[in-house]
Amino acid sequence: MKKSVLLITILIFAAIVLSVIRTYVSNNIATSGVTLSLIEEKVSTLKTENAVLSQKLYENSSLTNVASKASVLGFVDSKTSFVLNSGLPVAKR
Repeated sequence: MKKSVLLITILIFAAIVLSVIRTYVSNNIATSGVTLSLIEEKVSTLKTENAVLSQKLYENSSLTNVASKASVLGFVDSKTSFVLNSGLPVAKR
């Protein structure tokens, strides 16, 4: 009789402990989903911002943009070529 009461008590205690553990794990999983969605939203925002910044970089580094900024700053196209043509070799073979 004592053993059966002890066994039932242990089983009830184990069921309560397992229920508490299950509730804790379920709660953590639910909050992890919210955190995951926030992180995915941040990643999406950063990818969009990265695409916009890449487009601006391509526009600002294009040759037409650089040429127009150079003309605004007073740079002009060179009319003559300057070439150094020396008959001396740079290094001996």
